[in-house]
Amino acid sequence: MATEELVTEQFQFLGIEVPKEVLSKCVSLCAEYDVDAETFIEQWMAFSLTALNGAGPTLENINLLEKREFSKRSATRNTNDTTGTSLTVYGAPASIQPENEVLSNYMSDTPKRVKTEHTEQSSNQIELRPATYSPSVDHSGKYSSRTNQGSVVYSYGDEKLLATLANATSASDITDLNISQVRNDDGELYTKAMFGFELLHEKASTFDNHIRYISQCIMKKNGITESSSVRHKTQTEVYVAGRIECDADARLNSKSVVLQGTWDESLSLVVPVDLDNVAQYSLFPGQVVVLKGVNPRGDKFIARRVVTDAARPAPAPNADLMNTLKGTISMVISAGPYTTSTNMAYEPLKDLISYVSAHKPQLLLMTGPLLDCDHAKVKDHSMAETYKAFFDKLLDNIGEIATASPFTKIYIVSSQKDAFHVNIYPTPAYSSRKRHPNIHFVPDPCTLNVDGVLVGITSTDVLMHISQEEISLGMGGDKLARLAGHILAQQCYYPLWPAAAPVDAALWAAHAQLPATPHILVLPSNLRYFVKEVNGCVVVNPEHLTKGAGGGTFARVLVEPTNDAINVAAQIVRI
Repeated sequence: MATEELVTEQFQFLGIEVPKEVLSKCVSLCAEYDVDAETFIEQWMAFSLTALNGAGPTLENINLLEKREFSKRSATRNTNDTTGTSLTVYGAPASIQPENEVLSNYMSDTPKRVKTEHTEQSSNQIELRPATYSPSVDHSGKYSSRTNQGSVVYSYGDEKLLATLANATSASDITDLNISQVRNDDGELYTKAMFGFELLHEKASTFDNHIRYISQCIMKKNGITESSSVRHKTQTEVYVAGRIECDADARLNSKSVVLQGTWDESLSLVVPVDLDNVAQYSLFPGQVVVLKGVNPRGDKFIARRVVTDAARPAPAPNADLMNTLKGTISMVISAGPYTTSTNMAYEPLKDLISYVSAHKPQLLLMTGPLLDCDHAKVKDHSMAETYKAFFDKLLDNIGEIATASPFTKIYIVSSQKDAFHVNIYPTPAYSSRKRHPNIHFVPDPCTLNVDGVLVGITSTDVLMHISQEEISLGMGGDKLARLAGHILAQQCYYPLWPAAAPVDAALWAAHAQLPATPHILVLPSNLRYFVKEVNGCVVVNPEHLTKGAGGGTFARVLVEPTNDAINVAAQIVRI
């Protein structure tokens, strides 16, 4: 509340002496129009400079201020209460109705009244769908009418473990898991860097270091002792190391393959590669390889063998005696989106929460997006609350798992496709002002150490991205396993370059590399779900929790320790 002392103090701060009768008038205006002293003085200074050429406060000038500014504002507010088109907010709880009145101060010359309509709900139930400016259908007919929910569509592992996997975790099986995120080689979890400010020479140096390191790993693993420049003229067979690139504006093909060498050996020069004499290969842009062949004239390398495998063996689960798995680990893995494409009711997420609450796994791994930026309801701007506010609402619902299953730890992997998050890869972890003791945020990608068991996770569809660019000959076998094998062979969560995702090179070099070959690798993809062992690593693609207007799948996994290894059983289940 404004007083003569406060008004006087504000004027004196500006070096203005004001008569007592003017002070009394100012205080009465503050009380009449419900403004504080500081706001009133700011309004006066703006009016004086624009309308009075900086004249001082007199009774005449204060009356003019009231007539032109405060009276006009009061008339506008009264008009808002009786005229204008009604703007209805659907699905907003009663508690936020006073906040909606603020919107009228930011609307056009023909203000609209904001009216909220909300459904009755119990006091302990948290509404999931967002508030919108248009009425929405609460349920997806295709999703609600499905008849195959809960059915197992794929199984992997020992029959005995699979039988145990379908049951809820008993109290005797519950152990306090020691979960930590594995740091990179510099001991960092995520660099707080300004992404998007890359210098070209720094970017080139980053990739050159990567080519040199991975090529050395390939040579060491395959017993290759030395390599030559990619432009070295020779008629005898030599090894050359570099990165696969495409010398065309179209998709990579066998006639457009070029190899970029390192700065130390080749001054980063490139050479076209002839693959006609290679019996089998699987290549994609950005892949680091070692080629064996000849280069008679120095302008084309005629390859006869392609070596790409730099994968390392997975570490022993009991290597760290202070962090060793004592019992079994039960986990559920899901990948967004978490609502169907036709509405924002988040029915699949509710069903997932119900499943976890009933089966009580020790670990729930969720990958984004939680609020997909490509969703039709996000693109049409019909939401009447901020994306971040709705994200907090989703967290409140997910956090309710602690009520039914207090021992379940929830780890949420970020996604660059979330509307409320940054669009960069690697993607920093989510943040929220709300705190839920059972929810933890981790970046995309990341590697978790769960009692000595390494679990690698990414929310980006790297399998689909590589499959769209890969060329192969004579490989045969399982294509999905081959695609997943590229991740392990290149020691990188996203080895493709140019990238189909918005990649920052510095962050990519620091946080998209595999610190070690994980025991379990989670690669959500639009490709068909699978669980396969690749190079000693169990690769899980749970697919997505929703597929268009219908339901999708999630994975449940059970890990059991043995003498010097682990047994993994997994199932893909329809939501």
